[in-house]
Amino acid sequence: MPTERRLAKECVRCKRDFLVDELSGQYMTREECSYHWGKYHRCYDGSNWISRWTCCSATSETARCCTRNELHVWSGSVVGVNGPYHDFVHTRPRLQPTTAASQAVYALDCEMSYTGRGLDVTKVSLVALNGQLVYEHYVRPDADIVDYNTRYSGVTAKDLRSSGVKTLAEVQRDLLELIDADTILIGHGLDNDLRALRLVHHTLIDTSIAFPHSSGFPYRRALRHLTKTHLNREIQSGDGATGHSSFEDSRACMELMLWRVRCELEADSSWDD
Repeated sequence: MPTERRLAKECVRCKRDFLVDELSGQYMTREECSYHWGKYHRCYDGSNWISRWTCCSATSETARCCTRNELHVWSGSVVGVNGPYHDFVHTRPRLQPTTAASQAVYALDCEMSYTGRGLDVTKVSLVALNGQLVYEHYVRPDADIVDYNTRYSGVTAKDLRSSGVKTLAEVQRDLLELIDADTILIGHGLDNDLRALRLVHHTLIDTSIAFPHSSGFPYRRALRHLTKTHLNREIQSGDGATGHSSFEDSRACMELMLWRVRCELEADSSWDD
């Protein structure tokens, strides 16, 4: 029988250290996490510049935390070398040569929840070039969920109790039927989505790179800001309780790239004139 191996992790919310078992993902440290879910930043209140938390409006950086969770959480990856990874699958080459007419283009987005192994995918959406939903399923992680991360994921315990919830292996098989090695996948921060799906694919367009941050890597512009700036549309605009929509986010990625292609074609056309 494998022996437990305790690993120290830093909570992504409160920055306290806690222990998990590397093999099972079970918590060895069970204590409540207190944190601010918002950001502490400077803003103008109409007469003065002040610093405050976006979640509770407290003006002190050390103000009492406004949110509590039963356990600490971590992302599942650390700075430096991660792995060894297992259960990854590769998209397969097409049986017939790919042409411009046959090459599929999809936009992908995943929602994540926290387990003892970090962030695990709990919902995946795939959108076609015309913006129509091609595939969407809830995913049940192998490890126990400790926080559904509903404020951002939109996923609840009720969602994962519903019929039709799939395992990650089942979702991988489904995606490999839709996506081949030449399929163009569009998304925002696709490295996170593909890692969570344990999917290796190389034909990618990432909107966080196609629309770079003014400060350069590793900074990324938020998808909602890109959508507001270039498409004049609000996304992720809920009250903080309902979370994101993977369908809405993947469709926004597709529309952003179509907008950019149109702009480049128009620029080329005007140059020729």
